[in-house]
Amino acid sequence: MSFYWNGRDIRVIHLKDAHTDGDAIIHFRDADVIHTGDIYFNGGYPYVDLQSGGTFDGLIAAQEKILALCTDKTVIIPGHGPLSSKAVLAPYVAMLKDVRKRIAALIAQGMTEDQIVKADPLKDLNPTWGTGFINGEALTRTVVKSLTR
Repeated sequence: MSFYWNGRDIRVIHLKDAHTDGDAIIHFRDADVIHTGDIYFNGGYPYVDLQSGGTFDGLIAAQEKILALCTDKTVIIPGHGPLSSKAVLAPYVAMLKDVRKRIAALIAQGMTEDQIVKADPLKDLNPTWGTGFINGEALTRTVVKSLTR
């Protein structure tokens, strides 16, 4: 949906199956600002609400869409954490893709959710990303469930 309000060109973009199945971002185009809501947790692992239709693959796709809308000067307002930018979001998306790759490889080996958690595939990422609301075990369990549905 696009509209012009209070002198601003604003787009509301639905990004399905990300944090939930009802996510949207707000792009203030002329101001070069994007509000992501809970699609983006700056500085920590994301929360994917599987019970409300969220998926890990959808979350990655949503983050990639946000990156595609960004310029080098875009201000990103995340749902959690400090203001962000394309330069901060890009390595975050790379981390999410790496998490997916690591966990998908263990699933492909036939490991169960508990075995994957015990293998601790995010051990090296946890000091940077896993100290907030979502820790490494919680994200691992979420990704396993999301990829095996």
